[in-house]
Amino acid sequence: MPTQLEYNTAKQRQRLLKVKFNLLNYKLQIVDSLNGVVIGTPTFSNNAQSDIRRTCSISLTPTDSSFDVQYGNKIWLDKFVQVYIGIEDIQSGVTEYTNMGVYMINNPTRAYNATNNTMTIEGLDLMAKLTGLRNGNLEGMEHIINQGANVRTSIINTLALAGFTNYVVEECQITVPNDIKIAVGGNVYQILKSLRDLLPDQYQMYFDVNGVFHYEKLPTGANEQIMIDDDIFSQVLEGYSVATDFENIKNEITVIGKTHDISNFGTATVGGSTYTLSIASVTRLTNNKKIGFVVPSNVANPYISLNSFGSKPLKNEDGTFAILDSTNTTKYYVAKYQTTGDYWLFMGEVEPKATVQELNVDSPFYINGTMGVIREVLSGGDYDNIYMSSLALARAKWELYNSCRIADNITLTCAPIYWADVNWVIEITLPNKQGTEETNKYIIKQINTTLGNEGRQTITAMRYYSYYATE
Repeated sequence: MPTQLEYNTAKQRQRLLKVKFNLLNYKLQIVDSLNGVVIGTPTFSNNAQSDIRRTCSISLTPTDSSFDVQYGNKIWLDKFVQVYIGIEDIQSGVTEYTNMGVYMINNPTRAYNATNNTMTIEGLDLMAKLTGLRNGNLEGMEHIINQGANVRTSIINTLALAGFTNYVVEECQITVPNDIKIAVGGNVYQILKSLRDLLPDQYQMYFDVNGVFHYEKLPTGANEQIMIDDDIFSQVLEGYSVATDFENIKNEITVIGKTHDISNFGTATVGGSTYTLSIASVTRLTNNKKIGFVVPSNVANPYISLNSFGSKPLKNEDGTFAILDSTNTTKYYVAKYQTTGDYWLFMGEVEPKATVQELNVDSPFYINGTMGVIREVLSGGDYDNIYMSSLALARAKWELYNSCRIADNITLTCAPIYWADVNWVIEITLPNKQGTEETNKYIIKQINTTLGNEGRQTITAMRYYSYYATE
């Protein structure tokens, strides 16, 4: 959220810009500053579709030998740089600084001749420190996160391997479904990515402008605050363009998860609300024991009575009773026993599968519109992390969102709003070619900014549609 002064100065037609650099150690403590003169046109990029979200490129005029790239000097491997951009408020004369992020210094270059004395710094946000680009490589052994592990705890422990202790890590709605193995030569980022990608349609991970790691729910735009509206855009907007990616548009998505390998199978009989099974290969109930079964009919609030182990509820992950397909008595279902709670967790079909279509009549890609059906089937790779039909459905919705709705986007060109961030909801009124106006909501996905007297910002945002309009 911007301060009131940041908000006010963003609307100024005339701007006196100032840039401030702090040098930080690995504990994010200020140890020095860069007092060189910024030259050229520094650039900043912020991309919600990239794990290394924030990057920058800055050219300085070094003032003394402390800028030489060597141990003990300002520019070295043991430091981060934090960049602030300030705008002087015309009325008060106070300069309000906006934090543009904490960056790892990468590939500094020094150019010197009779007419030129320049140092150029490439900055990458702290995710780069986990990828092996700088640190992040694991010890020479295979790393395993065991099935059933708590995702939040696993993420925190993984961050500790790289020395990161500043984080905001939310609880994940599931535990680790299968062992995660990172081969010898892997890095910390690979572990974190594997944990995030258990539910990539619902969670994101990134470093914020203060160098704090985040693992949290992806914003969908529903019921979220509008962060920038016409009050700002009417002062800074210069133009816009609308782009639609025909090549990647799909309005029907089928997701196929990993087929369960089930050695314990039976055909159920029905008595009341209980499915009774006799499976000789199951001699005792252990945590995560899987069974496969078919049922002759559907019942409300189902229970499973297996062998002599007693009747236990068949539930979804959210605690509700499972609902089986009463129209198909040949479907092969899977359940997994959970010792905590003493119940059977419904996994769905033996091959988790779901299909969704763009059913939003307001979408230009509506399934019953003029474009017809453009289908895509997704399986293998990351989709093998999908082990339940409910997760296949959630992933199919997310893929539809990305390959269909997110293709409806706009790029705004404006005077820089330095405090703008990705995944924010904005509302803007734009003139169309008929000379009329239309107000719509968008979600920011990428921001590119240049400084200087002619500095500009491009904001790429996708049109907001209800995420769950497929239901």
